[in-house]
Amino acid sequence: MTTTATATTQSIWLDLLGAEVRYYDAAGVRTRSIEAGTGETVIMLHGIGGHAEAFARNVIPLGEQFNARSIDYYGHGFTGNNGKPFTKDTYVQHLIDFMDAAGIKKAHLIGESLGGWIAAWTAIDHPERVGKVIYTVGAHLQVPIDEATKAKTAAGMGELVRLSKQFMAEPSREHVYERLRWLFHKPDRDISEELIDLRWALYQAALGKPNPASSLGDVKDELTPETLARIKAPMLFLWTDHNPSQQVATAKVAMSYVPNAEWALIEDAGHWPQWEHPDLFNTIVTDYLKKP
Repeated sequence: MTTTATATTQSIWLDLLGAEVRYYDAAGVRTRSIEAGTGETVIMLHGIGGHAEAFARNVIPLGEQFNARSIDYYGHGFTGNNGKPFTKDTYVQHLIDFMDAAGIKKAHLIGESLGGWIAAWTAIDHPERVGKVIYTVGAHLQVPIDEATKAKTAAGMGELVRLSKQFMAEPSREHVYERLRWLFHKPDRDISEELIDLRWALYQAALGKPNPASSLGDVKDELTPETLARIKAPMLFLWTDHNPSQQVATAKVAMSYVPNAEWALIEDAGHWPQWEHPDLFNTIVTDYLKKP
């Protein structure tokens, strides 16, 4: 199979021009951070199977207003793991360990997909360390929804599980490309050859190591109404009109349980709005974080 991306997007290297790549010892886990700027700290958390470059189009623009950091979280990208399972407690503790290693007392969190789930749980378990949360097409919502919405979510997640298992069974650049396509509303517009090559290189470097995608479908610590009600931090539900997993209807039900929640929608986007429409994403984020 031959993959051909037709997107003419700017190089990731140019998007990140001026950023710094640093490694921290987060309680024994070597952790990669791409960072820029000064001021209040904003930490960006990618989705499962992702990496810090998921926010390549956001670090420098957000760095104009904040100390912006996009990290490879536990077991992803060039961040290591210490043999602990890929669970809520492990992810949350790793984020706190990273903050301690970087000297960050408190941070705003932007979490996309599984990163949103990690951000939400960090706000619950460590409220003193979290400012605002931007829960972007977040994962693991378990709230009352109608059967049609439930079916759409199941279909989208089922496809992600299939594509992930396909890659794990037969690692190849072609299967990386197929899994990448799941993320985007318009793959031919937003996927460049460089993005495919980057993810394939990262996945090749991780072959033979514990794969966090193996935990897909084995969900614990879901965000239920009771759990969501425990989030005291201000929380923006930032969604898209073509998210392939959790639907708009689900997100709106979920936000009704959060004491201090707001809503924003990016149209013509799938599961990576920070990449698909970066200017709008960066504006929404900046306005929300700067608002008293």
